[in-house]
Amino acid sequence: MNQSLPLVSIITPSFNQASFIKQTIDSILMQDYPHIEHIVVDGGSKDGTVAILQQYSHLGERFRYVSEPDRGQSHAINKGLKMARGEIIGWLNSDDTYFPGAVTKAVAALLAHPDWGVVYGKGMHIDEHNKMKYPYVWMEFDRKKLFHLNLICQPTAFLRKHAFESVGGVDEEHDWCMDYDLWNRISLHYPIGWVPELLANSRLYAACKTIVNELEPGFSEILKTSVKHFGTVSNEWLYHYTTHHYHKGAHWFLSKLKHYHAFGKGPQLVTSNRYADRWAPQHLRLSIQIPPILPMQVLVMKGRSTMVELPLHFHVMVNGALVHSFKVTQPLFDIAIPLYSRGPSCDVSIICNRQTLLWQPDGSSRSVSYHALEILPLSAEEYAFYQEFTKGSAHIQNWVNNRKPTPLHY
Repeated sequence: MNQSLPLVSIITPSFNQASFIKQTIDSILMQDYPHIEHIVVDGGSKDGTVAILQQYSHLGERFRYVSEPDRGQSHAINKGLKMARGEIIGWLNSDDTYFPGAVTKAVAALLAHPDWGVVYGKGMHIDEHNKMKYPYVWMEFDRKKLFHLNLICQPTAFLRKHAFESVGGVDEEHDWCMDYDLWNRISLHYPIGWVPELLANSRLYAACKTIVNELEPGFSEILKTSVKHFGTVSNEWLYHYTTHHYHKGAHWFLSKLKHYHAFGKGPQLVTSNRYADRWAPQHLRLSIQIPPILPMQVLVMKGRSTMVELPLHFHVMVNGALVHSFKVTQPLFDIAIPLYSRGPSCDVSIICNRQTLLWQPDGSSRSVSYHALEILPLSAEEYAFYQEFTKGSAHIQNWVNNRKPTPLHY
């Protein structure tokens, strides 16, 4: 090994990737950079991965591995970071591969720019048969661009160890977009550089984690990360998810958006007397907390009537005063009830004209009127999202594209 060059520690988190991990390891061994250690942190694979790892044990300090249960990919990366002896860290997942010369190019860039905390290059998506699919989007780094998309192809990135450690490593609360969160945190403290060179292949196939978990926990983690770093979520992220997963429905998306305050901390349902199985009593009582800066515009309720004769007639009262009436003529209903309030709180009563006895397995009974499947108090922007979503996919895509989000900070 050329001891005058910085040691590069490449960390590979692994779990049941026997089909690909040999290609990953060999792509590292074939690098022309002379000072590399490869650390595989395996989560206790049972698919033959360990037998493959044992084949490289003769490499001594160039290759180390552990195989034991862990708390997932993020935990494995942090374990590898603690084991690493190098000044520079590469993070190559167990189904990805490096292009020849990748490490040399990355180290040269970091040596030429001592202030950089991270350098990344171009990446190529490949399938399970190593066939090229399409390039990962590549652009020069700008922290403002991180608001719109994850512009760093993770396997192409090389990090200075002190920069990686200074931000606490990978956030183990994330299991899908931990890299997106990491780039946001590091870029607050260190410049991130780039090289216009193909450095790594990122493998995409039907069973890979990137695709399998894109919706969940993917969407939740994107919202959490975006709101944490920018105070809202970009149009690009919203467009991607509403386009590819429109079938999940308006209420599913709104529940997520409200939970992570993606449109601001709007009105929230605090308490209700709805039963745990979502049956509503004849007199449904709701307590709603409302921030004055984001007043409530409507209360949206999705419901189902299965045991009571239709139509159902409803009276809606706010703080004891009648404000609205409506009727339901179909077993499945989705109603937007106009309930404007600046708060800071309000008590809502929704009274149905019909009820029935629901018998329990233990012989007891309770009086119910309908299933209140979803109850969402909405601010103006949340209601606009709901209105356009329920009109059809083209409408919500158009609305998202014309939305003007205001990041709180970059």
